[in-house]
Amino acid sequence: MNSSRMIAETTNEAHTKKRFEKVLKPYLHEYEADICSLEPHSSRQRKMVRLGDRVEVPATDITHLFNNKAMLAVSHAIEDLASEIREGELISTFQNFDNFQPQKKRYKGIARDLDAVRVWGEGTPPKRCPQIDFIPLFREEMKRYWVVVFNSPQQHAALVCRQVNEADTFNRKIFAGFYTFNPFVVESFRRQLNLMSVGLDSVVAEFETQFKIPTLSLKEIRDYFERDPASPA
Repeated sequence: MNSSRMIAETTNEAHTKKRFEKVLKPYLHEYEADICSLEPHSSRQRKMVRLGDRVEVPATDITHLFNNKAMLAVSHAIEDLASEIREGELISTFQNFDNFQPQKKRYKGIARDLDAVRVWGEGTPPKRCPQIDFIPLFREEMKRYWVVVFNSPQQHAALVCRQVNEADTFNRKIFAGFYTFNPFVVESFRRQLNLMSVGLDSVVAEFETQFKIPTLSLKEIRDYFERDPASPA
């Protein structure tokens, strides 16, 4: 995704964005969300990507680098939006089902409000969640993704990110990606995830090329997020 919009923002899209900003605000106060823009620029020799200035959430449809707290804030805001609307489908990836356990009670409540809740992960699916569909991650590359997709007749939202560092512990993971309220983009990701859930492996390659997430060096990522916040970017 990039900052130039190819499709005019619909009335429903603008309305969803306002509702999202309202539910997101408390999480920004609760978490130390850190997000910065990825600014692409090109030269004659090669295309380069550099880390841009830190930015305030929200900043939709633009590729950014998120720390784990920013990912939680945006994810919870989309989940709350789904519960508030009380219809539609929510799809979330958790990399491993062990990561779902702290959110189990929350998701059981969300599932009571929606038409369908589907949770992707690796490992043993949680028990005693009859209203939630658990889908195993059958491809290794899908374990890199953190995706939250909400789709309803009138409201649409999606967070699509890929882990870009090698951290195993949650509080050190860094993700690159974007979030959007564009109904066409949201529906595209929803369809691809549902097709992958029934074993259409070929869709994974299309999913990987649907959007371009830049590749950054691990040193560049580490230096940016571990620098003194008082120092200039």
